[in-house]
Amino acid sequence: MGRKTFIRITSLLLLIVTVICVVTGILKWPGLIPALGLTYRQVPVALITDLHDWSGLLMTVLVMVHIYQFRGFIRRMARNLIS
Repeated sequence: MGRKTFIRITSLLLLIVTVICVVTGILKWPGLIPALGLTYRQVPVALITDLHDWSGLLMTVLVMVHIYQFRGFIRRMARNLIS
């Protein structure tokens, strides 16, 4: 697998995991479920919480990989900003 392919896969996974984390975070928003006219028994809160927690952890790992992949670019931009 080439470098570009690995970067594309990492970016795609990062996008998917971020969307999952954001959507589950919105669903977990305090008071949203009753505001939608639902009860907590109708919504799988435990599943939503697990998805949110694991996607957040995976997102953190993928962000670190993404930063590592673009470390040269980040260094160059930091040098340009400092000088």
